[in-house]
Amino acid sequence: MCEPSREIDIDTEPDHRRSWWGVVIKFIAILALVGGLFLLFHYALQPYMSELEEFMRELGAWGPLLYIAVFLIATSIFIPESIIAIAAGAIFGLWMGLLWVVVACTITAVFIFAIGRHFLRERVEVILGGHPKIKAIDKAASDAGFRLMVLLRLSPLNYTLLGYLLAVSRARFKPYFLACFGMIPGNFSTVYIGFAAKHAADLAQGMEDCGGKLPSNTSLTRELTIFIGLGAAILATVVVARIAMREIRKATKEASEVPS
Repeated sequence: MCEPSREIDIDTEPDHRRSWWGVVIKFIAILALVGGLFLLFHYALQPYMSELEEFMRELGAWGPLLYIAVFLIATSIFIPESIIAIAAGAIFGLWMGLLWVVVACTITAVFIFAIGRHFLRERVEVILGGHPKIKAIDKAASDAGFRLMVLLRLSPLNYTLLGYLLAVSRARFKPYFLACFGMIPGNFSTVYIGFAAKHAADLAQGMEDCGGKLPSNTSLTRELTIFIGLGAAILATVVVARIAMREIRKATKEASEVPS
């Protein structure tokens, strides 16, 4: 009777270690991703920020409309929306950046749905037809409707691919449209990255001008709040995305087991 219990102990220890290693690896991957996005901002956007800000000021109310148009065109052809959302945080600031990204994401999602359903349906179906997991999402989206589509928007699945997938699925437009609000947590974290990257660049310049000291228009408490807030936003988004993916796998598995 002692042997089985000893065998269980031996088996469960490696599983426990593997789970902790999984957490560590994911944490390192998230840090690498955030670091990569900061570097992307530093090398791809920062050199042009002063010109961009001046250009947006000259455009006035047309600036956000131009941003929405660029977002729609770029993401429709699979340019990652996170890059453009980061730019919004740097150009418009945190809250206005979030507003314009949410508006741009929603308008683009509607556009992709219309294009996918009415003009590209047959072509996209041929491309996606050989993937049983995608077929399971199709069936689950039709059966579960709004709930699953919100989970899909909360997940880290590619924004544009998901839009085209749902467009050619049996999903109805109303739940598809309402589920766009599920993108807000992810939008917030990416806009925050752009805002924090721009703020860090401005802070570094300000400290250089002040001989290595904090500028008079800020404080250590404010700076800590901004960057701790960034970490909290990213962590919350990752946790929500993990929960969403678990529920999606459960829903698609159930859908695949039900006869058509």
